[in-house]
Amino acid sequence: MSTCKEFQAENLLSPYPPKAARLIVTIYGDVVEPRGGVLWMGNLISLCAGFGINESLVRTAVSRLVSRGQLSGQREGRRSFYALTDAARAEYHAAAESFYGELDGECDWIITHCSEQSSQTVLLRHGYVSLGGDVFAGADRPDRPLRGTAFRAVSIGDETQDLADLLQSVFNMEALSADYSDFVRAFRPMRNLAETKPDGQSALLLRLALVHAYRDIRLRDPRFPPSVLPDNWTGCDAHRLFADLYSTLSEQADTYIGRHLLNRRGLLEERPEAVLSRLNSLADRL
Repeated sequence: MSTCKEFQAENLLSPYPPKAARLIVTIYGDVVEPRGGVLWMGNLISLCAGFGINESLVRTAVSRLVSRGQLSGQREGRRSFYALTDAARAEYHAAAESFYGELDGECDWIITHCSEQSSQTVLLRHGYVSLGGDVFAGADRPDRPLRGTAFRAVSIGDETQDLADLLQSVFNMEALSADYSDFVRAFRPMRNLAETKPDGQSALLLRLALVHAYRDIRLRDPRFPPSVLPDNWTGCDAHRLFADLYSTLSEQADTYIGRHLLNRRGLLEERPEAVLSRLNSLADRL
C-alpha cells in the first residue's frame, strides 16, 4: 500500500481499534449495501486485514452476524459469500441517510413510551434521549426507528421549546461536541493525502476508516434542529470534513471496488445509482 504510514487506515483508528463485527458492519454499509448486499468472504478478509484484524476474527464475527440475523451465507463452488438480510439492508439504508443524505434541517419531535429493554437500546443507539422511566424523545428524522407507543409533537409554541430545552439538558452535548472535535483533528490531515490521489486500495481503506470513525459519532448524535443547537456547533465542521474527504477518496476507491470485489455474479458495480446519489448529496455540502 502506498499510503504514508502515519495515515494508514489502521493507524487512523488506533486510538479506538475497531472490533471485527463493527468493522464488517461499516464495510457492508459503505461498500456492499448500495451494490446489492453480497460480498465474497475472501474480499472481506482482505479488507479487514488492512485494519490489523486476522482471518479467524473475521470468520468468528461473521458467524455472530449470521446468528443475529444480519447476514446469511451463500455458496458458489468453493467460495463463500455473505449477503445482508432484507431486515439488515433496510436498517443500513436508513442509517446511510444520516451519513450521506441532506444536512439536517428543522424538524418536529417524537415522544415514545417503550418498556422493552432491547427496544430501548435501539432507541438510545439511534439518537433518542431518555426522559426517565420508559419515556424517550428524539428529533423527528426520516430514518428514526419507532419503538413502543410513539406520537409526534409539532413545534408550535412554548411547550415544544420547553421539550427542546429539556432534551438539551439531558443529552450530554459537550461530550458529543468533543467527539466531533477529536474526529476533525484526527482526519483533517488526511485532506492533503487524499488530494494526491492514492492508489485504489489505499483510498478504499482510508475511506472505510473515515466512515467507521464518523459512523460511531453520527449514530449517537440526537440530530436536534439547527435552531436549538449550541453556537458554533462542531458537528457542522465534522459533517463538512466527512463530505470533503469521502468525495475526494471515492474516485479511486470506487474504481478499486469495481475491479477487485466480488459478489456471486462477478465484480461489484463500480458506481451504481445508489453510490452516485450519495456522492451528489455530499457534493451539496461542500
